[in-house]
Amino acid sequence: MERHPNTEDKKPNKTTFIKVRCTADEKERIRSRATNAGRKYSDYCREMLLSGSVIAVPPMGDNEREALAILRQTALFYAHISNLIKVKDSSWVDATIA
Repeated sequence: MERHPNTEDKKPNKTTFIKVRCTADEKERIRSRATNAGRKYSDYCREMLLSGSVIAVPPMGDNEREALAILRQTALFYAHISNLIKVKDSSWVDATIA
């Protein structure tokens, strides 16, 4: 598995600007919609201009964060046990009993 992408796979830097005239109220409404969609202002504007819609992803709540933490701990536990089995260390039996 390759950890570092090739230079051909890198995304180009976004260096070109597009200016759009709008009122202060319109700008604030756009910023509010970007925030509600969980996107950065420029990402939201770019997506709206290119595809016409943005799929809003709700922010993670406390329950989701806790579930992810438990999943990470479980994954680490299984990786630890797997490594003990691979090196034929008999202490993996004791680790699974507790």
